[in-house]
Amino acid sequence: MARREKSPHASTEVMKSFHGISGPRVLPPIISARDKRFLTRTEEYIESEVEKLSAAGQLDAEQHYIIYGQAFDKVIDYCTDYKRLLTAIKQEYDEFIDATKQGEINAVHVHARMKRLASEPTTLMYYRKRAAELGDRIDKINKDSRRIENELQKLVDEKRVKTPPIEEASPPRDEINPAALIPGMTIEDSLNMDALIKHQQLLEDKKCALKADMKTKYVPIRRKQDLDIKLSIALQDREEVALINQGLLDSYRKKRVIADTISSWAKSDKSLSLYETLAQIIAKENEIKEDTSSTNVFEDLDPRKSQEAEALLEYVERFNELFVNGQYKTAAVYAAHSPRGILRNMETMERFRAVVVSKEDVSPLMMFFEALMESSSLAKHPVNAALTLEAIKCALSYDKVELVIHWVTQQRITFSEALGDVIWDYGEREPYHKVTCLALAQLIYRKCSCLRKAALSMCVQGQIQGALDYTHQSKRFLLDDYLFLLKKCPTTELINGLTKEWNGKPAALSVGQAVLSLLCTDHKEYGFQLLESIYQCGEAALEQVILNDVVCTPEGWVEIAEECSSNDYRQLSEKIKSIVISQDGVVEISSKDEDAKIMEHVYM
Repeated sequence: MARREKSPHASTEVMKSFHGISGPRVLPPIISARDKRFLTRTEEYIESEVEKLSAAGQLDAEQHYIIYGQAFDKVIDYCTDYKRLLTAIKQEYDEFIDATKQGEINAVHVHARMKRLASEPTTLMYYRKRAAELGDRIDKINKDSRRIENELQKLVDEKRVKTPPIEEASPPRDEINPAALIPGMTIEDSLNMDALIKHQQLLEDKKCALKADMKTKYVPIRRKQDLDIKLSIALQDREEVALINQGLLDSYRKKRVIADTISSWAKSDKSLSLYETLAQIIAKENEIKEDTSSTNVFEDLDPRKSQEAEALLEYVERFNELFVNGQYKTAAVYAAHSPRGILRNMETMERFRAVVVSKEDVSPLMMFFEALMESSSLAKHPVNAALTLEAIKCALSYDKVELVIHWVTQQRITFSEALGDVIWDYGEREPYHKVTCLALAQLIYRKCSCLRKAALSMCVQGQIQGALDYTHQSKRFLLDDYLFLLKKCPTTELINGLTKEWNGKPAALSVGQAVLSLLCTDHKEYGFQLLESIYQCGEAALEQVILNDVVCTPEGWVEIAEECSSNDYRQLSEKIKSIVISQDGVVEISSKDEDAKIMEHVYM
């Protein structure tokens, strides 16, 4: 039988007819009416899909590929004789297209990397040039500073030579009104010369007494500052020595117990060897620490026990004296370095909070918290959770975000969920500091193992991929945590990440479960968008999602369909209902009945 050759012109016309290009449509010879009907339905399907996407403004090259790919699948299903060959051809084309897309992505990354590498020499050159300019500017500033200092010194020397030494200036005196009454005297005494002379002598005696007291009872204020510094150093040395002393006491206690054990073993019947007896004693280290007899010996040997109560009482009295005299900064440092932390508590904080000062002055409460945080490294333990929370609130009330950053990053505080909430709320009130506060809150939530809020802070910052990695790596992230994350920060990227496989792990939520959760919130539109995106991939994709959803029941999908119908997604609603009804064992009950449900069909 002769082989009929096709002309190139005929092939061109067929391709034009498939792509919707204007011109005479030429069809190859159709052997049967069944083939003709199939070809006509396929062409109509292509044209209708193209028109729908064109009207929606979503027609692009990828959508063209999807439409013609689905048409090709129909051809493969129809041509059973050539099904294996056509399937292999389509598979090769799909692999080639995927490889082309991946190549484009890799090319973009390589181009960006090459651009970055190419700009490094230029950037380095500019940095070096800028460093040289700044070095020259610093040299000029240093020269100008030395010149100005020399000129000032010359002016001071000239003024000192020209001006004779002046005796200590007496304090300015207030103008005295001669008609005013003399303090401490009546009108009759102020008119009596003898009484005036007697009063003058009394004032002279008081003046002499004050001068004597100035020499014997008072010292310069600088002396007090030096003593405060020495006291702080002495307290630090005392704490270090206390740690060493505690280690020596523990060592002595262990040696004492071992010595007693050896002595008792020598007097026993020696049924156990000395090695076994000592091994048992070493294994019972907790019992050694709780040995009351050794503790009593240590209390007798410790010289601090008899004086500790008096020292603590004197320390508290000194703090009260400073506080009453209004020396709040010194009192704050004194309280922060208190031995055994007797003044590092909420009661002391409330005393500083009760002090009322003008707006221009520094808050005594802020002084206390700053001293407390600075001394926490010396005390070798962080500030407790309650004081930490109050300190952060106080700092944020004065907008000292940099101070909060320093405290958190230096880890001188106790992390808690309430602390993260306070910083989060401040970021919501102050948009300028929102990014910084979110980063601090994320650090705090992760430190205190508050998983769901740590992931939420990452999502709010736009770190969706990092949040998904964090949730899947954490073994304690439960279903309620995923639903909390979905309701608080519903974004398209997060929803897709939670409803799809992640690095080989199953999806955290099913599509039906995610949509039902969103329908209970004000973000139900995201659920409809998720279903729309699946439905646009084809009816088979939506059917596959519904049939493979083992978490969401048919009743749940019917509820989703009703919500879609109520929100003008009628086509999507009808499709979901048809898929649910078509499942084996499911029947549809009339919607007129208030108790209408999707029930299991009773097989006869």
